[in-house]
Amino acid sequence: MSDLRQDLKAEFEDPEYRYAYAESFLNTKLATQIKILREQRQKTQSELGAVVGTKQSGFSRFEDVNHSVWKTDTLWKIARALDVRLDIAFRTFGSIIDDKEHFTKEAMQCQDFDHDPAFAELSAAGVGQPCPARRNRRRIYSSDGRRHRLRSAAGGTQGVGRASGVSGGGVGSASSSAPAPNLILRANAMQWVFNGI
Repeated sequence: MSDLRQDLKAEFEDPEYRYAYAESFLNTKLATQIKILREQRQKTQSELGAVVGTKQSGFSRFEDVNHSVWKTDTLWKIARALDVRLDIAFRTFGSIIDDKEHFTKEAMQCQDFDHDPAFAELSAAGVGQPCPARRNRRRIYSSDGRRHRLRSAAGGTQGVGRASGVSGGGVGSASSSAPAPNLILRANAMQWVFNGI
């Protein structure tokens, strides 16, 4: 057993210490990765702040390891500005050891979508390019394999189309004439995914 593992095992016996350590490590990891990704893209805080909807001084707090108030919608905006996905997960305390061992600049860098190694080969071959008429649609699959489609505001259709097996129209259904905010689109889409679980 490594010294770090032994030390943390003893210190993590205290629940208050365990949670404070995990929170501090998460804050440090988020702030550090935001800075690393911004620098990897050769962007200034002002440039990314404008995309996120804040000034340079507001964006700089996201790169401060002492920043401790993270809002999911802000993290989504930052992820979109950096052209990466946001991953929020519940994990064991033991996973902190692996996270600390991989807390390097190289491990925290990730490519934007256009340079994502998983899709780069396909993009170069011209595979996966959406046809213009279908570009505004996004598909979500539930665990039972049913396909659901989201249409963006750019496509002229607001809201989320109703899929079979989903009860209730509610906000964001195909019959809704009012624009549905992105949050409701995401909530409805995830509800469809979870209905199949």
